[in-house]
Amino acid sequence: MSNITKSLQKDRGITVLDCTFRDGGYYNKWDFESSLVNVYISAVKESRIKVLELGLRKFPADNFLGAFAYTSDEFIETLNIDKSIMIAVMVNSDEILNSKMPVKDAVNFLFQPRDKSRVELVRIATHSKNIGQCKKISEYLHSMGYKVGLNLMQSDSCTTRELVEISRLVHSWNIVDVLYFADSFGSMEASDVKRVALALMSGWIGDLGFHAHDNRGLALSNTLTALESGVNWVDCTVLGMGRGAGNAKTESLLIELNTKYQTNFNSKALFNLVLENFLPLQKRYGWGSSLLYNLAALNNIHPSYIQEMLVGTRYKNNEILQSIEFMSTVDATKYDKNLLIHAKGNLNNKGSWSAKNWCSGKEVLILGSGYGVQKYKKAIIEYISIYKPIVISINIMIDFPQNLIDIYATANESKMISEGLKYNGLNRPLALSKIFFKKVSKEDLGEILDYGVNIKSKTLEVNNTDCTLPYELSAGYAMCLADIGGADSIGLVGFDGYDSEDSRQSRMNELLALFIKIYPKRFIALTPTTYNIKMGSIYAKKY
Repeated sequence: MSNITKSLQKDRGITVLDCTFRDGGYYNKWDFESSLVNVYISAVKESRIKVLELGLRKFPADNFLGAFAYTSDEFIETLNIDKSIMIAVMVNSDEILNSKMPVKDAVNFLFQPRDKSRVELVRIATHSKNIGQCKKISEYLHSMGYKVGLNLMQSDSCTTRELVEISRLVHSWNIVDVLYFADSFGSMEASDVKRVALALMSGWIGDLGFHAHDNRGLALSNTLTALESGVNWVDCTVLGMGRGAGNAKTESLLIELNTKYQTNFNSKALFNLVLENFLPLQKRYGWGSSLLYNLAALNNIHPSYIQEMLVGTRYKNNEILQSIEFMSTVDATKYDKNLLIHAKGNLNNKGSWSAKNWCSGKEVLILGSGYGVQKYKKAIIEYISIYKPIVISINIMIDFPQNLIDIYATANESKMISEGLKYNGLNRPLALSKIFFKKVSKEDLGEILDYGVNIKSKTLEVNNTDCTLPYELSAGYAMCLADIGGADSIGLVGFDGYDSEDSRQSRMNELLALFIKIYPKRFIALTPTTYNIKMGSIYAKKY
């Protein structure tokens, strides 16, 4: 056992590392409220936890991420963290190796010498294929004065022989202070934890750590099994907040450690933090073990797929199950948004109806599904009666005069499931993809406008009989119909928008940006919206 562990926790050499803001940040883009940060840091100190992994140390991203995604030295200095607590950050080896810089330059970009930083420990997250390349990263960090942790992700996918070879290789470097193995998919059972721990200890002599995920509800029990197997560093997060199903709960782990090993942690210091601060977050973001995360774990599916599908209402339960079934047949161990799109089978879908010039030279008004349609209903009706636009509704459940609607349109499979029985009752044309509809319903539709839709990330293509969108959004489908139809202008009503952290908001903004890039003056919102689009008013008189 190294001096680092002895100095941190004399009680049986167990070192508890809390990584709540690092792992929990996958839910809120690492953007935690300062009031929560202060309460959390105070509670951690009172709990007698001695290692605090504040967050990631990332390269600049092309989207907004909060302070704990970068965890800069300047930011850390603004926090009131007791000197007795060791501060750690995690860096992903892939980011350094793919940075297009020499490894030394990449490390120097992210870190300054240890004597200028409050960070003491840097953990390098890596897959087994990159272990060899992590030697240089470890050497540079070590030469700068940092303690180095190496975190082996998806460890249970390695054979025992591979684990033995990895442990011997890392030990031969004589640089790494603590070697970690992670149950990245939350798929491990007690026997798996023991196998990995014993295999690593056969070649590694030093501190050994374990990071659990709770997909199967086994994070805490697996952590205790790891300790029984010789591990002496263990990770946890408050109320288990972490990517996917989350992690071993800090408050529960401390209770177990005090009971089993007579450690001296103050678990009560976290109770109010859990109840007052993290329970509301859990209700908002929904982490925790569940059937879906369990199925993902059993099929070696990256938990981010489940986390993504559970956000908002875009995916219905049957669609999630369908996607899991598909991903169980392919390699889904690495998160790729395109694979999630492919899981729904939305590719190469052409229709039989040509929408070319169907509304040529006309103004098109698209009725969204937001409250704005009802709030401004009278004004919208008056606008239609005066200016006679072609009206497309993307919601057949809407309380709006059917005689004022020219076409109903939908491209969302879950909507087709919930609304399918009502389609034959419409007295207006219905535009949808017949291929899509047949996938989700056995209902026999009458005459429809069969316009195909395909889904491909970051793509907008509009053709005579089909379109390609980045997401399965009926709004985008309706816009494509108006575009290929030759609309002179396109007005949007009832496109209210969502909370800034809701993925539906970012998806719609991405879609609008693609349209506006091609047609900068063609789209305008006529009722209030939070989307990034030009705004006018349904009440304003037109020139």
